[in-house]
Amino acid sequence: MAELLNRAAIELCRSCGFDRAVIFRVTGDEMIAESAHFEGDPQWAKDFVELAQIVRPQLNDLLIETEMIRHHRPVLVADPENDPRSFKPLVDAVKTRSYVAAPIMPGGRVIGMVHADRYMSGQDVDELDRELIWTFAEGFGYAVDRMILVERLEALRSADLVLGPPDAETGDEINGAAHRRFDRPPPEELEALLTRRELEVLELMASGASNAEIAQLLTIAVGTVKSHVKHILRKLRAANRAEAVARYFRLTLVRG
Repeated sequence: MAELLNRAAIELCRSCGFDRAVIFRVTGDEMIAESAHFEGDPQWAKDFVELAQIVRPQLNDLLIETEMIRHHRPVLVADPENDPRSFKPLVDAVKTRSYVAAPIMPGGRVIGMVHADRYMSGQDVDELDRELIWTFAEGFGYAVDRMILVERLEALRSADLVLGPPDAETGDEINGAAHRRFDRPPPEELEALLTRRELEVLELMASGASNAEIAQLLTIAVGTVKSHVKHILRKLRAANRAEAVARYFRLTLVRG
């Protein structure tokens, strides 16, 4: 995940024409810098991340990022130096003249945000840049969601973990019934449990395909896909799609 965050800041600049990008994590009522990329000045980027991990903006009603999170939409801050809603300690640290920002929200829940500007080139950002960063943040959210799943599957492969509901103290979000063991069938029984069509549907579910996409790929009705998904969940004793996919990957990893 750390590598993904670092590469995302670099890619945002190289692919979307920005020359500085910062990725923040949202934890409680704070935004904490996780990575940054400043074209031609890696030390400045490193210093900024260190500062932003100490001087953390509070997500209250006075901050423009709070509005962004609340409404699930990107923002363009045209004059952060004089905008009363900007966080001046970090604005002053990067000397930004204008910036755009967008929420990172896999599954519709905001877990972070990405900021970018064109300070190095001496240009201001505009409405097109706001749409660019919004598109990037949406795609990056899918990548984060997939990386979380991969890391959880790696944990499942290395130990017999339980699949439980979110823990009140740790905020763990591994899906499943309370403290139910990963009661998997042996790998050779997967084909015995599911029909050939159900296996095809499950494989496509594991690839991230929606019901509509599965229906299109298999040339069947969406209602038929829903019926297959229902049977798959019952046969794998899974509470939801995520748990069924996790069990599919677990069986595949064990077999490999």
